Amino acid sequence: MTTPQNRQLDHLRLEWRSLARSRSSREAATILVSLQPRLALLGITDLGDIVRLLEPGGGLDQIERARLVGDLLAAIPSHPLIQRALLQTLLPGVVSVARRLQWGRGTGDDPSSFLADLITTTYEILHEWGGEARPYAAPDLLNALRCRMRRRIDMTTDGARLVSMERVDGTQIEPPPTLDDDPFESVVMQLVEGSSDEDRIGAAALYGREVLGYSYRELAAMTGISPRRLAAAGREVARRIQS
Repeated sequence: MTTPQNRQLDHLRLEWRSLARSRSSREAATILVSLQPRLALLGITDLGDIVRLLEPGGGLDQIERARLVGDLLAAIPSHPLIQRALLQTLLPGVVSVARRLQWGRGTGDDPSSFLADLITTTYEILHEWGGEARPYAAPDLLNALRCRMRRRIDMTTDGARLVSMERVDGTQIEPPPTLDDDPFESVVMQLVEGSSDEDRIGAAALYGREVLGYSYRELAAMTGISPRRLAAAGREVARRIQS
């Protein structure tokens, strides 16, 4: 039986199918190529071509795909449909975030509602970050999405635990402050601040694997760095954290 969240994804795919070859899509692609002339070599006529190129079998290597996602993010302010194209490209990653967060278990939301919140939050991040230059835009966006949604889950579950914590006069006990920082991320960022490129690669690999749940092969596809190098650099950073 088709689940509600799968129906949501199917609806987005059908919607994109109607938008991908539209006049607005062609206009957006023209703007994108004018901003990044090298894209003219890819034979792009509309944003449907862009999304197709960003698929695993689209003909681009990992580095080219990462760069193209960065181009889309930087070009968001130029045309509203570019943001929708980037969302379409990120949908598999959004679903991975949902799985990582166990579809919002503990919040009282059903999986379809949680997915709707994830998609809305993805739009919010794309709007906030639109125009920025980020070489690893896809993992950066998905990491930000995961962190924001996890904080919402923590706030919801903390609130549920404090429902019965009332004073005699009926006022609520003040909850402890919520920490925005990810402890693991903080440790890693302190470790590699001002350090070598290899340390930064290792920190990103370790965080992506242990916290975000990606395999080294998936991280390699996002960053263009070989799985072997990511694994070696990640092990070295893990050793230093544990020592």
